[in-house]
Amino acid sequence: MRVRFWGVRGSIPTPPTSEQIRAKILKAFKKFSSDKDFSLNQVEEYLMHSSVVDTGFVGGNTSCIEIRTDDKILIFDMGSGLKRLGNHLLKNEKTKNGLELHIFLSHTHWDHIQGLPFFTPAFFPNNKLVFYSVHRNLRDRLETQQDYRFFPVSLDSMSSKKEFVQLEHKQTISIGNVTVSNIPLYHPGGSFGFRVECGGKVFVYATDSEYKDQSREAINQNTKFFRDADLLVFDAQYTFEESIHKEDWGHSSALIGIDFAIDANVKRLALFHHEPERDDFEIYEILKKSLDYKKINYPESKLEIFLATEDLELEL
Repeated sequence: MRVRFWGVRGSIPTPPTSEQIRAKILKAFKKFSSDKDFSLNQVEEYLMHSSVVDTGFVGGNTSCIEIRTDDKILIFDMGSGLKRLGNHLLKNEKTKNGLELHIFLSHTHWDHIQGLPFFTPAFFPNNKLVFYSVHRNLRDRLETQQDYRFFPVSLDSMSSKKEFVQLEHKQTISIGNVTVSNIPLYHPGGSFGFRVECGGKVFVYATDSEYKDQSREAINQNTKFFRDADLLVFDAQYTFEESIHKEDWGHSSALIGIDFAIDANVKRLALFHHEPERDDFEIYEILKKSLDYKKINYPESKLEIFLATEDLELEL
């Protein structure tokens, strides 16, 4: 499986401000300010090998992840990152029979569906979009978003073939040699996590969830769902302190994700659904504190922890 992040921000698309851009430029200049003889090659080398936090951007688009297997394309959530994914598909995927895209929805809050009206592949009749949701009436929800009162193009006017698959709680389905199962998550209006298995690899997508229920049954249920994942994408919108003050807001923290990942023998943990009020440096501070937490509490663990950033691509 190959995983690519197209949208990693929570709640609302968050483009960088001019002030944030200037801060990154200033940091780069400071790197070379003491060397009067630095060359453009040195600058290019620095830009190529520095972290995204220093010289790029974590990303401002809302939730959208693409998974590729040998012959299938799966998409998880349709936040604003879906627009860029659509442009990428049209540019790079040339098929006479069109594309078949399998789209899984965790839930239908705006930041997880707002990319669909701008998803260019949906306007081509030879493409097929298969939507999967545990929530009822998904078609009706998406049609409402594109009602003429809110958007000039209706869902029916998007000429691709569309199929809506109603999933049941904790159901496991097969798409070719890929299996996908789901789990209910605690979030206002309800949300669902997904576990994808293919070729001996496991991907788990668990965003928009608060782990309020600390009963042994609830903890065991989540741990079992995350068990042995090669990659766990986890809602880390809040700090641990914020998650306490924002009870019932339906989001979690990196520290909770680390505890689950360690217990479930997860290999890699991607911190996801970043708080829109935080700039990249503040998000990076959360990562640093997360790494410190793991080092202190789980010194023997080999768990890899990193920020989900736009355009990050991983092979599982």
